Amino acid sequence: MGFLKKHIYTVLLIVASFVLIWQNISNSKWRENQIIRSDVAIYYTYLPATFIYGNPLFEGEVEQDSKFRIHTSPTGRNAVKMSMGVAMLETPFFLGGHLYALLDSRYEADGFSSPYHLSISLSSVFFTIFGLIFLGLFLKKRFSKTVTLLTLFFIAFGTNLYHYTVNETGMAHPPNFFLVAALLLLTDRWILDKKIWKSLLIGLVFGMIVLIRPINILFCVPFLFFLKQPEDLWKVHLQRLFLPLSHIVLIIVGAFLIMLPQLLFWKVQTGGFMYYSYRDEGFFWTNPHIWEGLFSFRKGWLLYTPMMFLALLGLIPLYKTKKEFFIGIVVFIVPFLYITFSWWCWWYGGGFGARTLIDILPFMAIPLAALLTWLLKNKVRMSLVLIPFFFVYLNNFQTWQYFKGYIHYDSMTKEGYKKIWWMTHTPEGYWELLQRPDYENAKLKGVEEEFVSVE
Repeated sequence: MGFLKKHIYTVLLIVASFVLIWQNISNSKWRENQIIRSDVAIYYTYLPATFIYGNPLFEGEVEQDSKFRIHTSPTGRNAVKMSMGVAMLETPFFLGGHLYALLDSRYEADGFSSPYHLSISLSSVFFTIFGLIFLGLFLKKRFSKTVTLLTLFFIAFGTNLYHYTVNETGMAHPPNFFLVAALLLLTDRWILDKKIWKSLLIGLVFGMIVLIRPINILFCVPFLFFLKQPEDLWKVHLQRLFLPLSHIVLIIVGAFLIMLPQLLFWKVQTGGFMYYSYRDEGFFWTNPHIWEGLFSFRKGWLLYTPMMFLALLGLIPLYKTKKEFFIGIVVFIVPFLYITFSWWCWWYGGGFGARTLIDILPFMAIPLAALLTWLLKNKVRMSLVLIPFFFVYLNNFQTWQYFKGYIHYDSMTKEGYKKIWWMTHTPEGYWELLQRPDYENAKLKGVEEEFVSVE
């Protein structure tokens, strides 16, 4: 018992990791070769092209929209909609899957047989687990061991990160969660002890975050506040942050190095170092859908991930105890939500909940931990900790509903949500209540005009 009490933090993380790995292998559709498809296939396409077919520039007659997910750039050469950031991170897993396929005669070593699907699926659980480890190391410096463990549990099993870790795997969200958590830990240690390798590594990690999703360049904003010591004047803080300038230069160099392969790829394939690969897709800055993104029955963040409502409430005690973190999150989240939900497809296609906001879970873990700290300080308030545990149960139940196809991937409505609430089957008349999004007008005008029933 003494060993367990002393190492409870590590033991529980190991147990949670095994649960996630087991569920990933059991639930994800790697056996049916259904991992490398849709967006995952676009992220992944660089890997087989480079390592198996020896064609990293997709030259000659290649199979568009089948084996390789590419399009023709303005220069006539082939380009890819997604950047190569996710593919870079998935490379070790891809190579492991390729080795397995080479050694087992049951599988084709073509980049698309079951071992490749399994390897990409397992990458998601790897990134989530190590993201949780890094986030835990960051939180432990500021909150108690109990609060840290509860926060990690609620983030891992009480948000839609769980779905993209064990069910719909291979997406960019677990890698982004991992990178942001790593950046929190790295910068926290860098500000107190600047080393050349730390500066370069911070640049590499931040460069990868931006490479995967360019609007995540906003993630630099909260760090300006997070790294401030409460006792420091702003002048002292900025000096500590930016001096000596050589370390800022090293961070920039690290970011440039990780993005260089992409820049060279774009230069060769499109004629310019920068290329807008989304082509006819864009933002509607004067018509953001922030309310829908947060509360809609189609994909509302706070509806399908109510744990984040508690995290937002946690900003109140966070202001009183760690004002720098409060300011950093508030200053960051307002423009981030505006930009995220100004995208023409504010619901971001098929998926469970507001999946693009998984990227900011490491930030939201901080006010969530502040709220838990406040609750656990008082015996009367302590009973309210049952609420996030209920949200964990609700998240798992709704994840199961989505996995079974009861919660529709893009066509939910208020009436449909009420009809399917706590149901383990689809009741009569349910499908007629759902409405397909108006993708065409949303892309052209930023406003949906025509709705058609799923049935």
